Amino acid sequence: MTPHSICMVSDFFYPNAGGVESHVYQLSQCLLERGHRVVVVTHAYGARVGIRYLTNGLRVYYLPLRPLYNQATAPTLFHSLALLRCVFIREEVTVVHAHSAFSSLAHDALFHAASFGLVSIFTDHSLFGFADASSVLTNALLRASLGGATRAICVSHTGRENTALRAALPPKRISVIPNAVDATRFTPSPSPPSSRSSRENHADFSGSVGDPGAGSITVVIISRLVYRKGVDLLAGVLAQLAATRSDLNFVIGGEGPKRIVLEELREQRCLHDRMTLLGALDHRQVRDVLVGGDIFLNTSLTEAFCMAIVEAASCGLQVVSTHVGGVPEVLPPDMLTLCEPTVRELCAGVIAAADRILAGEAPDRATTHARVRDFYDWRDVASRTEMVYDMAVIDHLPSLSDRLMGFSHRCGPISGAAFAFLAVLDLLLLYVLAWLYPTDLMDRAVDCRPLRFTSGLATFQQSKHNTCGHTRAQCGLAHDTETGSPKSNAVSKLVCKPLGKQAAKHPANGLIHCGEKASMSALNAMDICQQASGDTRIDNMQSKTKNHMLETSLLLHTRAKKRSTNYTH
Repeated sequence: MTPHSICMVSDFFYPNAGGVESHVYQLSQCLLERGHRVVVVTHAYGARVGIRYLTNGLRVYYLPLRPLYNQATAPTLFHSLALLRCVFIREEVTVVHAHSAFSSLAHDALFHAASFGLVSIFTDHSLFGFADASSVLTNALLRASLGGATRAICVSHTGRENTALRAALPPKRISVIPNAVDATRFTPSPSPPSSRSSRENHADFSGSVGDPGAGSITVVIISRLVYRKGVDLLAGVLAQLAATRSDLNFVIGGEGPKRIVLEELREQRCLHDRMTLLGALDHRQVRDVLVGGDIFLNTSLTEAFCMAIVEAASCGLQVVSTHVGGVPEVLPPDMLTLCEPTVRELCAGVIAAADRILAGEAPDRATTHARVRDFYDWRDVASRTEMVYDMAVIDHLPSLSDRLMGFSHRCGPISGAAFAFLAVLDLLLLYVLAWLYPTDLMDRAVDCRPLRFTSGLATFQQSKHNTCGHTRAQCGLAHDTETGSPKSNAVSKLVCKPLGKQAAKHPANGLIHCGEKASMSALNAMDICQQASGDTRIDNMQSKTKNHMLETSLLLHTRAKKRSTNYTH
C-alpha cells in the first residue's frame, strides 16, 4: 500500500450536520487509520475560521470564505485559488478528493487541481435532473470541473448512471462505493419495544413527545425540510394517517424552509398532542430520537443513497420509503417497504408496517441491527476508496492541450471556449502566485498523525521512544504514565522520573535534563504545528496545554541549574 497525502474538499462539514458531512469525517478517520495523511478543507462557519484539529489529529482548514446560499460558497472559481494553493503546497497533497455537486468549493478544487497536475477524485452524493434551470447550470459546471478529474465515485449504481450522463464521463472511470453507518453509535434501545413507559425519548427529548401509551405506534421522520425531501408529500401523508389511524403519533426532526407547511398542518388538524416538531438536531442526538420510534418514514423525491434509512434500520426501526433513485439498493426487501411517491401508497405502507408491529410480526431489533452492521462498515468503504486512489495515481493525467480540447467536446463550442479561457487564466494566475509567493519559501505543515487527542487536548507520543526522544536504555529514567480525568480535560502525558543514582549518568552541565527535554520537545512540536497553521486560531484548551508545558519546562530548567551547581561543587 502506497500512503497518500489526501485533501478532502467540500463546503459541507462539521459543525454542519448531514450525510455528506458524516461521510467526509468518517472516511477521513478510517484513511488516517490506514496510514494515509488526510486534511479537510471547507469554508468558515461563523467564528470557526483557521485550522482546527479533530480526533486522531485530523486537520481541518476553515478558509475565510463565507457561504452564499444553503451553506455553499459563491462559484467565482478564483477567489479560493490562493488559499487552495497554499494548502496543497503546505500539506504536500498528492490526491484531491472533492465531495458533492452542490459544493462550489469542491468544483473550485477540482478545477485548480487539474492546473496543479494533481490527481483528483470526485464523489457525487446526489441525483440531478436534466430539464430544470438549477440542474442545467449544475451539470454544466460539473462537466467543466471534471474535465481534469482522474476518477469519480458514486454511492449507488443509479447515481453512477446519472453522473455518467450529466458529466459526460466514461462509465469505466466511475466507481460505486456506498455510504456506511457507525453501528456502534446507532444501536437499538436495550429496553424491549413493548416497554413504552421506559422509552420516553432519551437525552433532551424526554417529555417532548409524551408517553405514546400502550398499543400506539410512533412514526419518526428525520430530514432536511426542503422540497427535494418531499415535505409537501409528507404533509399529505400525515394528514391522511392522522385522520384514519388514531394510534399513530409523529415525531419530526429537522429544519428548513418547508417547516411552515408542517406547522400549518398541525394547527389546522389540531395535532399538537400527536405531532412533535423537534427542529434542528445534532448528529449525536439522532439516535436518541430514533430509538423512541417504531417506524421510520422517508418521503424523498430524489435520493442517491439515503443515510437516514440505514441509521434507522441500525436502530431496529421498520423503514418505509419512496421508491426513488438509489434507495432500493440500500436495504434488502424484507427490511425496507418501498412505495411510489404518492400519498395513497405511502399511507398504505405505513399502515402495513404498523399492523406488523402490533401483531408481533416485525423482526427483532437486535437482529436487524446485526444485519445492518454486517452490510455497512466505514473501514470497508475506506479500503475500497484507497483502491480508487491507487488506480487514479496510475492513470494518465490529461495534458493541457487535451484538457482544453476536452472542454469543447464536453461543454459545447460556446461554453467550452469560455471554460478553456478560464483554464488558461487559472494557469497564468498560478504562475503569478508562484512569483509572488515562491513554493520553496513556503513552510511545510507538520504531519500530525502521531498526535492523539484526549478530551480535546494534544498528547505527543512515540511508539519506539519515550517522550524525551530516548529509549529506556539510553536515558536510564523510569517512565510512568499519568492519565488525567476526562472530566477535568487533563492531558495524558509521559513523565520522566530519575532512578536515584542512575540520574548521575546525565550530568546537567551543558546538557538538558531528560525530563526537561521531554517537555521542551512537546512544546516545540506544538509551536511548529501552530506556525504551520499561519495566523490561525488554536483551540483555547491547546493554548492552556502549551502554557502548562511552558511552566513545567521552566520549573525543570530551574531544577537542572540547581543540580548543575551542586554537581560542580
